[in-house]
Amino acid sequence: MRNWMKYMALCAACVMALQTAALAGETESSAQNTGTAEEALEPEQILASMTMDEKISQMIIPAIRTWDGENVTDLNVVPELQEALKKHQYGGVILFEQNVTGTEQVVRLVSDLQENNLEMEDVSCHIPYLTPVDEEGGIVARLNTGTRMNGSMAIGATGDAARDNAEQTGSIIGEELAATGFNVDFAPVVDVNSNPANPVIGTRSFSDDLETVSELASAYAEGLADNHIIATYKHFPGHGDTGTDSHIGTATVQKTYEELKKSDLVPFQSVIDNGADMIMTAHITLPEIDDEEVFGDGKTKGYYPATMSKKLITEILRGDMGFDGVVVTDALEMAAIRTAKLVPGEEGSVEYGIGIGEKVINAGADILLIPTDFQTKDSVVFYDDYISGLESKVKDGTIPEERIDESVLRILNLKDEYGILDPENVIEDQDEAVENAKEVLGSDAHHDVEMEIARQAITMVRNEDDLLPLQSDLGRIVVLGRMSGEETTINYALSNLRDAGMIGEDTEITVDYYYKAEEGGSYSFNYPDEVREAVGKADAVIMLSCTYGSSVLDKTAVQYNAIHTVLEDTHAAGGAFILLSDNLPYDASRYQDADAIVLAYMASGLALDPAKPSDPAQDRKAYNANVIAAFDTIFGANECTGTLPVNVPEIEEDAEGKVTYSDKVLYERGFGIIN
Repeated sequence: MRNWMKYMALCAACVMALQTAALAGETESSAQNTGTAEEALEPEQILASMTMDEKISQMIIPAIRTWDGENVTDLNVVPELQEALKKHQYGGVILFEQNVTGTEQVVRLVSDLQENNLEMEDVSCHIPYLTPVDEEGGIVARLNTGTRMNGSMAIGATGDAARDNAEQTGSIIGEELAATGFNVDFAPVVDVNSNPANPVIGTRSFSDDLETVSELASAYAEGLADNHIIATYKHFPGHGDTGTDSHIGTATVQKTYEELKKSDLVPFQSVIDNGADMIMTAHITLPEIDDEEVFGDGKTKGYYPATMSKKLITEILRGDMGFDGVVVTDALEMAAIRTAKLVPGEEGSVEYGIGIGEKVINAGADILLIPTDFQTKDSVVFYDDYISGLESKVKDGTIPEERIDESVLRILNLKDEYGILDPENVIEDQDEAVENAKEVLGSDAHHDVEMEIARQAITMVRNEDDLLPLQSDLGRIVVLGRMSGEETTINYALSNLRDAGMIGEDTEITVDYYYKAEEGGSYSFNYPDEVREAVGKADAVIMLSCTYGSSVLDKTAVQYNAIHTVLEDTHAAGGAFILLSDNLPYDASRYQDADAIVLAYMASGLALDPAKPSDPAQDRKAYNANVIAAFDTIFGANECTGTLPVNVPEIEEDAEGKVTYSDKVLYERGFGIIN
């Protein structure tokens, strides 16, 4: 229910504060237009009424993944967290997969967060939350219900249709986020995946081509904007040419400013010119551009991540590139910040957090994303001390007050532009919102578009002797997924193909997986005798591969040994081997002995059942359409039209056995076998 009485009281209190300030001569301009409690307040008026605690809090977005070890999925059963969130006027709250179990649940959680914020007391003026989520589509999808969509690299593989597909993707994701109550998407990725060994971007990137990334990112954002969802372009100044995941360490880009302007910055400049509202920074260092700093121990010298760099954010992003929108950091809890000992203080301490916050704010960032996660009562104390500590930095002049004001005004202006300052736009009747969301999330229309894009994306780069599509009268086929659970999607695809007559009634199919989980989180090659025997009798073997970063270069990896062993056994018995690459396409160069290689560009969601639930009230899961489309292509139910959105380099090995990607290109961007 709308809590209008509390809202009106808070709004009236805000107006009263403005009038009082005007009488004191502190806000002459805003006093002329204070209006009544019923009138909407302008961002400048709200800013003038805010305390410093409220301003700093408005620049912070915490996470609420867990509380006392339990996932937070219902705010009403965590009263301590409810009260913790009401202690400060946070700019928003970000949700993760731990917070999402289903459509109705997440609608109520997002709504409860906004209503809980509305119930704050002793606040100058109630300011609704930004409610961001990382819903890129593909391998990064926080909603486990609804429509996953295909991932950026798959969109890039759809050739002439890519721009329309990017916009449709943004539109579907935007419609589903809006129906759920989110108002910010931390997407699209505008990183250029120029490093095949990149461990964190990969298929999250549209391409390794600058113009393609620029065009498709803008189109994706247009789809979001059509549904009043704020797009967030990430990760400035470009995470695509790195070999380290900044979640676990510090990544470095060895490019000069001139080189960067001709490469990674090109898509960012393009989206800025097209009116970007929000950009997320990356925790990557750029020694050829930035100034050397002295770290927290007072002795070690090095370079701050871009998130903490005034040269990169204020001088380059804002000054040279002309961006005046909101800059949000990537999560400050990530190891590239948290464990790097960049400022004085112990890891995880409030002293360290305040030191990082000071550097980030003075660098020019507006929103501090997850200085720490709300998890226990200790985190409540952390935020009390953190906000107080930053306020002290303002009082002593270490952080200029005007630096705070310009960030808060940017945030308020953004909220105003998207209607978020009006509680009527964020507080809805929950029952009505739930019913609407159930109609929107995972609708047949959305899944139909998802499947059509998947069909267009499937790319074939090898097809010896026109092996594909497979003949329907084959006697025996073996399909090996990577992990247990992947047979859910595999069996769904094969069943549909058999029903459609693409697989003969008498064809025997064995489905299994080749990763065996061991104690301690490791894996071994799962190849039981019955599977080996089936491979030895098969006319064709289809094996799924999943490459992340440089994993395909590791000759000791389970996947490398498994695929080569099965491939050799298949050929020794006279069968044909088809590699179905379901993530990065670079493994196409590793398994050149395969008779056919088909690329699908996404490995997530294979354990989720694509079939419609028998109960209409149940949620449809965010399944993987790409791999289904790949099986359709292998068996002739889909015409293969996809083309590579990246160059696939050759793999080379030196005399000492070191395996690397070569400078030589094996399959060029734009290549694809059409059938």
